[in-house]
Amino acid sequence: MSTPEQEAGRAGDAEDVRRAFDEMPLAQVALDGPEHRFVAANAAYRAIVGRADVIGRSVREVTPEVSGQPFFEMLDQVCATGEPVVAREWRVRLNRGADGASEDLYLDVNVLPRPSATGETTGLLVYLADATARVRQQQAAQREAAEAERRYEAARDVVVELQEALLPTALPVLPGATVAARYLVAAVDQAAGDDWFDAVPLRDGRLALVVGDIVGHGVAATAAMGQLRVVLSEMLRETADARHAVAWADRMAARTPTMRAATVGVVVLDPATGALDYLTCGHPAPLVVQADGSARYLPASGGGPLGTEGDRISAQSTLDPGALVVLYSDGLVKRPGEVLSTGLDRLARVAGDAVGNRALPAGAPTSAAERACQLSVKQLTRTGYDDDVTMLACERRAESVGAWRWRRDPAGLDDLRPRLREWLAGIGVEHRDVQHLEIALTELVANAVEHAYADRPPGEGPGPVEVVAELEADGVARIRVDDEGRWQPPFGPVPTSGRGLWLVESMVEEMAIVRGGTSDDPAGAGTAVTVRHRLHRPALPGAEPPAVPLRREGTFAAVLEGGPPRRLVVSGPVDIATAEELSERVAYAGRGGLYPLVVDLSGVEILASAGVRVLLELRDRLAVHGHPLQLVAAADTPAAQVLDLLDLDHEARPLASPDIIS
Repeated sequence: MSTPEQEAGRAGDAEDVRRAFDEMPLAQVALDGPEHRFVAANAAYRAIVGRADVIGRSVREVTPEVSGQPFFEMLDQVCATGEPVVAREWRVRLNRGADGASEDLYLDVNVLPRPSATGETTGLLVYLADATARVRQQQAAQREAAEAERRYEAARDVVVELQEALLPTALPVLPGATVAARYLVAAVDQAAGDDWFDAVPLRDGRLALVVGDIVGHGVAATAAMGQLRVVLSEMLRETADARHAVAWADRMAARTPTMRAATVGVVVLDPATGALDYLTCGHPAPLVVQADGSARYLPASGGGPLGTEGDRISAQSTLDPGALVVLYSDGLVKRPGEVLSTGLDRLARVAGDAVGNRALPAGAPTSAAERACQLSVKQLTRTGYDDDVTMLACERRAESVGAWRWRRDPAGLDDLRPRLREWLAGIGVEHRDVQHLEIALTELVANAVEHAYADRPPGEGPGPVEVVAELEADGVARIRVDDEGRWQPPFGPVPTSGRGLWLVESMVEEMAIVRGGTSDDPAGAGTAVTVRHRLHRPALPGAEPPAVPLRREGTFAAVLEGGPPRRLVVSGPVDIATAEELSERVAYAGRGGLYPLVVDLSGVEILASAGVRVLLELRDRLAVHGHPLQLVAAADTPAAQVLDLLDLDHEARPLASPDIIS
């Protein structure tokens, strides 16, 4: 018997409707009441939940495992508000199958209210589409993309690491010029490797500045950059002629496809006269910034990129005292959708403000060259950049670095190192060079005090020792230590002696001794020891502080802490003036070697050979009683460096922050 709905054409046969509902691929259910009991559920839904006995049960009874995955709360919300809710790729964990194993599914969910004749929500209609396959594909694609990104980042890291290894690690420190640099690797969607810079002291006292740009990115470009940089720097050192060096690089680029069309700017400055000789081989023209902040670009010298036809023409100009010459790559001034002149004007304005001390942030560098690099790169890249960025600035000092003199009569070490650090701080020397010169100078002065005046009567004390330090035109510090005494010839080898001059030779590049005043040469007067060491400052800030910190030198102290084993914590300078006191302290602390003893040198600011002698004597005393010498030193300190040189085992401690004088 047909129903009125069937007769009106609004409904089909009940069995046909049930069959069609059950065969629909979209999972559909009808729920009644606030408990959300199933009144209808098709086969697609039963397949999702993995069970057929759902009619008459509540959703919480059918899928209790989704409690806490706020699915029930979503159903309650639609019942309470009468507003439908749509959720895409809803992650649920269901216990499906006979073994009850849990499985993650992703469902697209539509929940609609079922209103009564009076408009009240008495139930829900829920439509579920299994999106698990789609989500799995997306996840697989994301994993593949992440892996591709990881491989790209790894390859890019190799290129960046290679490039950093090929770029200069240090800049020269010269008496008449201050050099600073900044470099930023290309943006993340680029591969680094196309820019380079160099600062090369020439044998005639001039300085060559180089900034270049290779066409392309990646490992091949980085390798080409490294080759060109080496060729240019070596030819500049050999010939002191910019045109000749560029001609060599030009011929090399013509034969090598990865180098062809590279651009390069070379400036040769004579700090003494200010004379500038420069070439712009397809490269942006140098910028000159006066001490008052006014700026101008030098005319291009002419000539195309390397490896292309054309003459290599040089041009000349003059740099005033206190002024800067700036070389840079186009990555600093070029921006998409902007004409080049806009970027050039911006660089001139920002660099001029930095040099002229206008609108500088707190803590800006005192060096005009450093200020110009820091502020220009920071401000010109703050909106982004998509190519390597390089800037190299050189300031002609208004006054050359003067000589430093130190003399004590009788000799003493109280202010030797602080005054040396003060002189080196004024010229911006890297921390490691300062440490090496401190150790070398301490040893040389102590050597003169101990040996040059050994024939003096007791109580008279040592005679004068004079130190003169000069910064030569090529950036080499020349330090001479003179005494006026007569040295006694050694009577034979002493196991704990003879390390002072060896330490000095290990710390500097050259050492020469002119002996006089020995008992074999009574007419002679005094001995002069001269050391030479090339000074540097970090090429790129970060690896080292830009200048030596002006730290306070503490007084010697040796504090005994309880054990076992006992621990003697030593701080301050350990040199000829304090070695005897250290010897007494270690003898007392270890009872002449009877007790094990740890000597902590982490707070030691200088460890001279006189202090090393005490440690070796302690080692021998401890060995008699079967105890090892146990030393502790902070990493990368003068004490640690000396222990490493002497191959004395020690425990390394992290380096503490230096005490800086503001």
